[in-house]
Amino acid sequence: MSSGPNVDRFMDEKKERKALANREAAKRSRIKKQKEWEGIVTERSVVLEDIENKKIEIENYDNDYSMTENENNSLDAGTLIVNKFLNCMNLYKKKLGIPDQTLETPAPTFNPWQSQFRH
Repeated sequence: MSSGPNVDRFMDEKKERKALANREAAKRSRIKKQKEWEGIVTERSVVLEDIENKKIEIENYDNDYSMTENENNSLDAGTLIVNKFLNCMNLYKKKLGIPDQTLETPAPTFNPWQSQFRH
């Protein structure tokens, strides 16, 4: 039995519908991948900007740390000077026979950056 013109035409239409459906599916797939790619590019930009902001934040913390450390060193130096002065005054009072009301020297400041736990 041979296929008639109606069957051939039906098969051709079916092939065309299938080809059209495949093209549309491929187009949807390309559009979906393009949107995914654009999302990745956007996310990358956000992450890179966040990294730059974190670098600036770390630099600011480093600067603050340096300033605080310098201030602390200045205060430590001032404390040493005051302690030496008080010790001298106590010696002079002793030599002059002034009753012993010893001026107490303040305890040295604790520098957490010089702690044994700092790496």
